[in-house]
Amino acid sequence: MNSDLAGDFEPPRASRAGVQKVAIVAAKLLVTGACFWYVSRQVDWRQTFSMISLLDWRWAALATLIGMLQVPLLGLRWRNIVDVLAPDDTAMTRMDMIAATAVGMFFAQVLPSVAGEGVRAWLLVRLGSNWRKAVTSVVIDRGIGVGLLIAFGLLILLLPSGLTALGGYRDLVLVVYGALIIAGALALVLASKIVPLLARWRYSRWMAILAVDVHRVLFGSKGPIILSIGCLIHALTIVAIWSVGRAQGFSLPLADAAVLFTVMIGVVLVPISIGGWGLRELAVVSLLIGYGIAPERALLFSVCYGLVLAVSSLPGAPVWLLYPFAPAEPLRREKQPLPLAQTRASGAASDIA
Repeated sequence: MNSDLAGDFEPPRASRAGVQKVAIVAAKLLVTGACFWYVSRQVDWRQTFSMISLLDWRWAALATLIGMLQVPLLGLRWRNIVDVLAPDDTAMTRMDMIAATAVGMFFAQVLPSVAGEGVRAWLLVRLGSNWRKAVTSVVIDRGIGVGLLIAFGLLILLLPSGLTALGGYRDLVLVVYGALIIAGALALVLASKIVPLLARWRYSRWMAILAVDVHRVLFGSKGPIILSIGCLIHALTIVAIWSVGRAQGFSLPLADAAVLFTVMIGVVLVPISIGGWGLRELAVVSLLIGYGIAPERALLFSVCYGLVLAVSSLPGAPVWLLYPFAPAEPLRREKQPLPLAQTRASGAASDIA
């Protein structure tokens, strides 16, 4: 009886997980609100609103169009990754992958970004893949995007631009980006030695399998295509930021737009606010104030770019409602027992070498 009472009073695991998720979202909302509150102390809101009527909406429309163009590119990059990881999943077409990407981008704007990645993996499962391949492909796709962003940022901060000083933090950012790139390169080079060590333990076996999959994607025949598409996506983002600046009458050189890209996209990757809102505005206002740009114009610039991202993701809503996410034909699946997965990770070092 006592054990039954204890069980009644013990909170279910699902409830505890729900409370943790609510607490995380609440903390992010708090950070977003605090950032906007801090920025609001430096701006005259009436002046900010008066600048809206002066926007050149043609340039804003161009930036939005560029954002929409990135969706099929992201879908194609993801499709190539899936082709490497699951070559037998022939039922998934390029259009399926682009549609799933559009839906994921939409949910990433209205929910935390990790929710958008989860939606992408779930839709891939609905299209006929299995959960391991779906999650692995999304993780690798996300990792390639972040890795290329760091590489772009390192190169951009070496360019001659008035903004590359980053308010005095340029050297620190260069050291961090350089260290991350070196660490990633060493991990790839030493993969043949790391994988057998990780495969020995049960709890690190998944890391060994992930390392093998990353090596297959980057060094396989589709690696150059995947990396080229990723570079094109980031280049288009720089052009979109430049277009938003033109909409406000900024005569931004592309080098300055590239520096703003490094700051704005890099800050969004820090998962402590809702979709990067607030944190991005704080970073942009703090950066541009040091170069003689009024905080009102800097705030409007950052908010306009955030709205461009939001509007660019809107096509994902009707796609989510109307697109039939179902495999076109039965897939040929091979069920692998758990020991085979361990054997795959253990024997992968010879494949990498």
